[in-house]
Amino acid sequence: MNAPTAPGRSRRAAPLLRGPFARLWAVILLVSFAFHLVTASLPFYAARLGADEAVIGLLIGLIAAAALVARPLAGLWIDAGAGATALVAGLLLYALCALGYWLVPSVGALLGFRALTGVAVGLYGTASQALTVALAPMERRAEALSLHAAAISVAQGLAPSIGVALAAAAGFPALFVACAVVSTTGALLAWPLRRMAARPVAGAVRRIFHRGVVAPGLLLVALHVAFGANVALLPLHAGRRGLANPGLVLATHALGLFVAQAVAGRVSDRAGRTAVIVPALALAAAGMWTTALVGGGALLLAAALSGMALGAGQPSIVALAADLVREEERGAALGTMGIFHEIGIVAGAVGGGLVGRVLGLPAMFALMGVVPAVAAMLTLGRRR
Repeated sequence: MNAPTAPGRSRRAAPLLRGPFARLWAVILLVSFAFHLVTASLPFYAARLGADEAVIGLLIGLIAAAALVARPLAGLWIDAGAGATALVAGLLLYALCALGYWLVPSVGALLGFRALTGVAVGLYGTASQALTVALAPMERRAEALSLHAAAISVAQGLAPSIGVALAAAAGFPALFVACAVVSTTGALLAWPLRRMAARPVAGAVRRIFHRGVVAPGLLLVALHVAFGANVALLPLHAGRRGLANPGLVLATHALGLFVAQAVAGRVSDRAGRTAVIVPALALAAAGMWTTALVGGGALLLAAALSGMALGAGQPSIVALAADLVREEERGAALGTMGIFHEIGIVAGAVGGGLVGRVLGLPAMFALMGVVPAVAAMLTLGRRR
């Protein structure tokens, strides 16, 4: 007589990408595509308006700074039972910001709309993570978050090069209108998800900062210092180092993300979070150091290493934070993780821009690689 199948094993065999989760995944894909359409193009648009390296770093840093404020507020919204509403609001706000890029007369106005973009990212980013965790079985949490991140990776891989080509063929106004249309389509698709969380979570704790996730939050800072520097300044660095289409480095970064996400989430669920987090931090350091040393096509290898680091590390770190809290504290915990997420990006993008202005971009990438390397050694030492 055959032994009965364990409940966890039965749930593991079922595909995650179905029903409401599949709808949520498609929404994440659309808004990420809209966001990354301008990732490689906007630095050149800003330079046309008169921006230098430090100001270009602010294009990303302002998003992170504004999202740092918006994410914990989104956490309160989530714990009040309105996570899907926060998701829709963030999508519509981003569509408005994309149209704002088209209308800006100056660098200062562009930076203002990038700050509003940060509010949008804080809303839809935090809400989409919370909905992902809510829809996934606990024993498949990292796998579900990897699928969430994979939607972003697909968009990051395709959208920057498409955005560069669209801006070259039809101009920046057409690019910005396309961003608004794609984001609005995502909002329409997300609208039915509002029924998923119509009531507050019973016993939810109303707070903005959750001290229980400080440790994984610091790991997220270390990982996203590298990401902030890459997304803000890698296209500019690649152009100066002889790569004809700077959008290709972001495409390769996304390919590395996708490869890591295909396996790292399941490894994390089975072998433990640290088994994935430490190698991911080490890869982040290696990617930054390689970026500092090479040029031309070799930069694609460096971008792939950085992408693999982010793809493996972020879902496991966020899953670790979700593991440490009760369901009724999840919104506050993920909002707090969002604070650390944005601190890392601000440090990498704005700090990287300032360091790059003084020491040059190669030296900046080398210095930024030290942060995840130290975090990896400290985490490994703590585990032992």
